[in-house]
Amino acid sequence: MIIHLITDFGMEAPDHTISQAHLVRNFPEAKLILSPQQFKKGHVLQQAVFGKLVSGHFPDQTIHIFRVGMLAKTTPRFVLGHYANQFFLAPDNGILPLLFDDPNQENAKYYQITPADRVIQPLMQVYIPAIQKLLQSQWTPESAFEIKPQLVRSAMPEPTIAGNQMRLTVIYNDVFGNAFFNLNYRDFELIRQGRRFTIRINHFTEIQKLSFEYNDVDEGDAICTFNYGGIMQISVNAGSSAQLLALSEGRNVILEFIDPTPTN
Repeated sequence: MIIHLITDFGMEAPDHTISQAHLVRNFPEAKLILSPQQFKKGHVLQQAVFGKLVSGHFPDQTIHIFRVGMLAKTTPRFVLGHYANQFFLAPDNGILPLLFDDPNQENAKYYQITPADRVIQPLMQVYIPAIQKLLQSQWTPESAFEIKPQLVRSAMPEPTIAGNQMRLTVIYNDVFGNAFFNLNYRDFELIRQGRRFTIRINHFTEIQKLSFEYNDVDEGDAICTFNYGGIMQISVNAGSSAQLLALSEGRNVILEFIDPTPTN
């Protein structure tokens, strides 16, 4: 069993070490993978995009725990999500619907795990008991939990489309300054229809092809890829696109598809 703990309080915080200790004590046979991040408190889009980038690389029946801070005005409710043969425990604040690539809401299942008592320590009061019940049910959550019919949903910002142009927005910057946009590979190819394209970042920088690795271009040059989570990513070889190209969260770029030249 693999438990993947995602936190937003940093490696230096006592909570980071204490959370590991509680998980090891309760699940000594589990492999524990840690992902301390620097999410803004309550920024569910950042949290969901990070989960989307990494979760597909884990094996079946991995348990992902989002031990992240919630806004003070948010009611402390929690949910267990089951999607793509993996389990996700998180606050009921919109993270999981954003994370799951389930536009028709057909493949993801959600279960109620909010306790009756006031929650002070989510890991000890909510997540560890839920994992214990899941294991006791032999990985069949429908026999251990009630279905959660309603939950908080957040929407991914939609690209703006005008003719052959799409206006895309940076929705996440990782620690290296790579910029991730509100466009997935499925939709890119659906709209592209085999056409050539140009991504205009500024007056001096354009990208006209997809790359599979940074070394496809010289150091300091930009690439576009869909390597992680199927999300469009613009990076700079040996650099930060957030710094060198000003592609910080909220910045826009133009993606233009080029129609074939008609032949006589």
